Amino acid sequence: MRRGFSLVELSVTVAVIAVVTAVTLPRLGGVLDWLAVDVEASKVTTALAVTRHVAIMRGARARLVVAVDSLRIDRWDDRTWTPLLRWAGPQEAGVRLEVSNPEIVFGPTGVGWGASNTTVVLRRGSRFEMITASRLGRVKRW
Repeated sequence: MRRGFSLVELSVTVAVIAVVTAVTLPRLGGVLDWLAVDVEASKVTTALAVTRHVAIMRGARARLVVAVDSLRIDRWDDRTWTPLLRWAGPQEAGVRLEVSNPEIVFGPTGVGWGASNTTVVLRRGSRFEMITASRLGRVKRW
């Protein structure tokens, strides 16, 4: 009775694994880009929802500051903005950020404070995700 594998059997197995890896590895890059952009888009939409919720629950203005290095929620305390929550920004995941208005402010009723909607675009490789926040507090991912 023989024990183990022959050198030919091991060589064939390693060659098959190498071919499968060579075929699938280039496609993995696109999946990693898609995952990174999706995770960062989820962070931004969550931060928008939390900011609006904070404004409504506290009955005061709250703002989300969107930057490449951080997502920061501040609340208005009579005369100044006070830090409340902070997340790491998209730069940490290698995702580029384009934002039309880096400060999104919600009033005590949950309605946006300011003159226009905000658009956030997140990009990595060939993947991108666009998020719009309306003055009414609606958030849409494209």
